[in-house]
Amino acid sequence: MLSRLDSRTLAATAVIVAVVPAVIGVLVWNARRFPGRWALGNVLVACALLLYSVYATTAGWQRVIVANLVTLAAGMVFLQGIRQFRGLRILWWPECSLSAVTMALLAWFRYGADQINVRILVMSIALASIGFACGIVLLKQVPRERRVSYVFTGGVFFIAGALHLIRGVLVFGFAPVDDLFAASIGNTILFLGGSLGVVAWSLGFLVLTAGPVGAEVNGRAAKTILEALELEPVSGMVREGEVRRQLERILRSNPFRRSAQMERFLTLAVERTLAGRAEELKELTLGREVFHRGPNYDPRTDSIVRVEAQRLRRKLRTYYSTAGESDPVVIALPSGSYVPVFAYRQGDFREPSESLPSEAF
Repeated sequence: MLSRLDSRTLAATAVIVAVVPAVIGVLVWNARRFPGRWALGNVLVACALLLYSVYATTAGWQRVIVANLVTLAAGMVFLQGIRQFRGLRILWWPECSLSAVTMALLAWFRYGADQINVRILVMSIALASIGFACGIVLLKQVPRERRVSYVFTGGVFFIAGALHLIRGVLVFGFAPVDDLFAASIGNTILFLGGSLGVVAWSLGFLVLTAGPVGAEVNGRAAKTILEALELEPVSGMVREGEVRRQLERILRSNPFRRSAQMERFLTLAVERTLAGRAEELKELTLGREVFHRGPNYDPRTDSIVRVEAQRLRRKLRTYYSTAGESDPVVIALPSGSYVPVFAYRQGDFREPSESLPSEAF
């Protein structure tokens, strides 16, 4: 039954279906903190499907080169958008290398030795690799209280990757075709699955950017710190990706770059909080994991964690009064706690008053 569905009709339907999430993505990108690469990715998917449909009656370079290149570009920007959302450094060379090798193979198996089934396999492996990479980045260190949205979106990309791989193996080894739009199970999987995938991952993106990071529920603590620093808090919770990018900026600054111990302390505190494991940020845990105290470590006789926490607060205050004076996001460690809080701020940073206690930040 599936093999009897007309591939050109499915492709045209996929174009229509892809246009709606593309438009919504652009609108959301302008309205909230939604990575522009996600919006661009859906636009490129719609363009790729349109190119496949337009060139359905040809086997020229437009379909072999342009349409496949746009498809790979869509996968690349999705992966980069996910890395941006998770606050990770965007890497260009893996995606560009994969795309270059894929395009070279596609060109060879079109103009050197015309084998459409090999081209389908090559493209399927490339897209499957990108889909699996997207899923892995999303599902790594998932915040506990937002597990459903992360697992859903990451699972969609895993399924998309698996479907591409299945289609490639199926066409190459069991059901070869003479035309990209031949009525076959493989093409039905591609276009029908593509339509559902666009809708599913777009929904996942919207859900991911709709909710706050679980660690940011302590709004009153963040507000208190901002008020102590004479900063005006901005309504709305800080997104996880922005927290990670802010952490990276802090760690690159001079006060932290020269202190591996402070870097470990702040990184562990932020990462555990983002992962929904703030309850682990106790003096005993920090002493052992950050300061390498042994199993006999006793916080009652060794004040290393309390002393270094005071140093960390001072370094954060120094950072936000110098290099970070214009940063839009504040990462703060409240007095008496080892759980950081995150908040937006607006207006110019002003040095804390003389009467501000050293432990206020």
